[in-house]
Amino acid sequence: MFRQGLTKNLKQQTILETGKNGITFIEILVVVTILSIIIGFSVFYPFRSLSTTNLEIASKTICEILNTARSYAIAERKNFKVIFEDNSCGIYRNDGTLIGKVYKFPQFIVIKEKTDGFSPAEFLPEGAARQAGHLVLQDTSTKKTKKIILYNLTGKTKIQKK
Repeated sequence: MFRQGLTKNLKQQTILETGKNGITFIEILVVVTILSIIIGFSVFYPFRSLSTTNLEIASKTICEILNTARSYAIAERKNFKVIFEDNSCGIYRNDGTLIGKVYKFPQFIVIKEKTDGFSPAEFLPEGAARQAGHLVLQDTSTKKTKKIILYNLTGKTKIQKK
């Protein structure tokens, strides 16, 4: 009986010594580090993807605006211009009246480079462009670029693939 009581006391002491009832500072630090890595990826990865999408949408929209101006020139048998400013563009008649709305580029999208063919892009009544050229759009957050090419003989545009 004495032996059984001693064994029972030893087991209880062992349990009390090894069974801690708390979290150490290092365990908390490990958990916080893992959570910050996961949160970092979940915050910045979609932002980068959204920026790439904005650049793609802006370049396709500009091509559509140029094609629309070309269609107006053919349909009305008059010259039409697409005037590019810092962060916007619009279709104008020769007398300077705006057709439709001015398109504003998405956030962080800017014109990095434009040649004479885009200063402004002018379409003749037969659908040709007055001058060929290119326009380079840049996403300032990711530094990615897209180049839009305007062909003067056909007046058509193309987004150059890299």
